[in-house]
Amino acid sequence: MEKEHTPVLLIAAAGQGRRMGGEENKTCLSLAGKPVLAHTLDIFLKLNIFSQVMVIIAPREEDTFRERVLIPFFPGEKHIFLLEGGRERQYSIFNGLQYLYKRKIPEESMVCIHDGARPLVSESLILSVYQQALSTGAAIAGIPLKDTIKEVDTDLAVLNTPRRDSFMAIQTPQCFKFSILWQAHCKAKEDNFLGSDDSSLVERLGIKVKVVMGNYENLKITTPDDLRLAETYLSSRRSFR
Repeated sequence: MEKEHTPVLLIAAAGQGRRMGGEENKTCLSLAGKPVLAHTLDIFLKLNIFSQVMVIIAPREEDTFRERVLIPFFPGEKHIFLLEGGRERQYSIFNGLQYLYKRKIPEESMVCIHDGARPLVSESLILSVYQQALSTGAAIAGIPLKDTIKEVDTDLAVLNTPRRDSFMAIQTPQCFKFSILWQAHCKAKEDNFLGSDDSSLVERLGIKVKVVMGNYENLKITTPDDLRLAETYLSSRRSFR
């Protein structure tokens, strides 16, 4: 790896999409004529700022991704490569970080993480999170909650109604200085801690993470309804061009 500080992108794409009603990787599902992951990659590649785009996939899925995504939609693209992930998303990202560590990535380099199943992220949001992370070392995308939130017990009885304006729903991209993210993942591994996202690992170090306002179209495709909604958003975008 060249000794430069250009950012690296890690795309989490190992999810099996069981809530989609099947065993197929949800990032390979068709959205407006091409795989979900192809839409995601298109957006990031257009920015032309990432020195490497590492797609972290489930074991034994390399041939599927090459045949369905890389060969038909990104022939000859030299910035993308595939890396096998782990049983949990956190372990998959750590595999990517270990690869970068072994390649001696500069500590000040920026690492951006994005869900492969968020194909509607905007270029402006990516750049906003990235620029904020350059300033503070750690930044994530998030949106205000629309619904009232209830804390409940195991019997679904309400315990508390927290103030909605004190909470945000967190998205990706999430961008961090490599030295911060590496330390956070190593600490989580040492403590056998499994977090809900990469930011939660960084927060455990006492490092402040800045939230950048995301957008509601940046949905994560998890259910068939999400896929249909993404189709609607894409159709709406095309009609305004």
